Amino acid sequence: MELLTREIAYTYRDRAKALPYNGMQDIGQRRSLRIELQERCGVTELEAINIINGFHIDIYCMKYLIRAREAAEGKYIKNRKATDYGKNKKHCNRT
Repeated sequence: MELLTREIAYTYRDRAKALPYNGMQDIGQRRSLRIELQERCGVTELEAINIINGFHIDIYCMKYLIRAREAAEGKYIKNRKATDYGKNKKHCNRT
């Protein structure tokens, strides 16, 4: 799997924009794009739909960059909330 980058995300968004308008429904070629993005970068279905529709791209790119960095450092926290990404704070286990 590849790391989700802005270039990849905006490429998929642009490819979706080039498709005939269908109200942003996840059908046909748009669905194929979504599945391709999920398989290529390992993003969730909702994240892929949002990226293809042009929403929250920078947030998702940052999330997966942080996740990759933490995995490389052995600090990856599996159950971290999406809202924790991008915040400049230390994460700790609360008891």
